[in-house]
Amino acid sequence: MDPTLSPTNSAVSTAVIDQLVRTKGWTRFFSVLLWIGAGFLVLGGIALIGMGAASGLADEALADQFGGAMATLPLGILYFLMAFIYIYPALKLGKFSSRIADLSNQPTETHLVSALNEQRAFWKYVGIWMIVFFALYIVVIIGAICFGAIGAMTAAGGPG
Repeated sequence: MDPTLSPTNSAVSTAVIDQLVRTKGWTRFFSVLLWIGAGFLVLGGIALIGMGAASGLADEALADQFGGAMATLPLGILYFLMAFIYIYPALKLGKFSSRIADLSNQPTETHLVSALNEQRAFWKYVGIWMIVFFALYIVVIIGAICFGAIGAMTAAGGPG
């Protein structure tokens, strides 16, 4: 790290601290929402896996209604993976809020850099996932176009 960029224990202006303190409540709020969302995803995953198991053990009417264990098990696992994806940003926003509290108690540049580092990590994670989701969108759109074209050709009596 460049020594001119390393944090010092010099004081941070009250205007900077005020703006960050005003942000702290919102970042804490979104951190809590992400934790709640992760919890709901875990509960949903458990419910889907339970429905799949129940449909595998019950009569055929129930199995047909829920699509059987083969349909709900992968979806339940997907819910668990989505919950896992929520945890890191929830942690980073919570840590950012805590670092802002540290900064307001001791207004040093070291605490400011620590808070901004947590925020940077949050946005890096969000940015990476946005790239992943846009790539998935492109794959899904291309797949939908291809399957639509194949379906149209098959319906029209073409090859296939």
